[in-house]
Amino acid sequence: MKVKEVMHTEFARAEVPGTRDTVLQIMAEHGKTAIPLVKKGTKELAGIVSRLDLMRKVEEDQLALLMDRDPPVVSEDDDVKDAVRILLNEGIRRLPVVGSKRRLKGMITVHQVIRKVISVQYSEKLITPFVERKVTAVWENTPVQAAYTIMRLAATDVLPVISEKGDLVGIISVSDIMNLSEIVRESRSTSVSAASEGTDWSWDATAVLYIATNELQLPDKPVSEVMVSGIITTYEHATIGEVTKAMRRNDIDQLPVTDAKGELCGIIRDKDLMRILLENK
Repeated sequence: MKVKEVMHTEFARAEVPGTRDTVLQIMAEHGKTAIPLVKKGTKELAGIVSRLDLMRKVEEDQLALLMDRDPPVVSEDDDVKDAVRILLNEGIRRLPVVGSKRRLKGMITVHQVIRKVISVQYSEKLITPFVERKVTAVWENTPVQAAYTIMRLAATDVLPVISEKGDLVGIISVSDIMNLSEIVRESRSTSVSAASEGTDWSWDATAVLYIATNELQLPDKPVSEVMVSGIITTYEHATIGEVTKAMRRNDIDQLPVTDAKGELCGIIRDKDLMRILLENK
């Protein structure tokens, strides 16, 4: 199957030069966490920017300084397997599809691959080989700031939330945290003193420099107040068809996995299901 059979041809985008506020507005309107950027007045791909980029560089405002200038790309005649290989190797969820002179022609995403390929061709296969068994969880009373740090250190974008007894009580994702966070402008002052010494007199001149920076402000709350409770789970011997249907119906991209006793034993992500394409020659 070719990329052109799977890709989006209608998608949100922004132009450079541009600012963070423009991108945030577009992301909010279209419910996207990343969008491609084209050079102003053209369809030439300039880069891609994600909400994580905006969080990592809160001091920057210009898209040219926020974006990834050299994202991996595919062409519309490439095999979908080639796109999947890049998505998995790079740990990303979307790829620009370009033509000659880097003209942006579409986007291929994990969601599209799952909906148009995986859920159609492999619906009866079990999810068991694709369940991630090494899961980083967080206690429900952990502060949100600490949970975000744990996500970053564990290189994960979702954390199951457990009670003090170890029961699964919720789930929190990096998107949940970003939705609750805000960028605030803070100012601080610093002074530079100059002095001249003399036998009969001396003077001090102090210059005060005010520095304004943007800072990411995370909510001062425990995870229990912001997590998604009443979560949907699946069992470790579910089929790909069952899991992808649940993900699509609830607009989510991962599900906690439970064993026969109903205890948390892993997590299944839509992107992990794509590996089946590379394992089937």
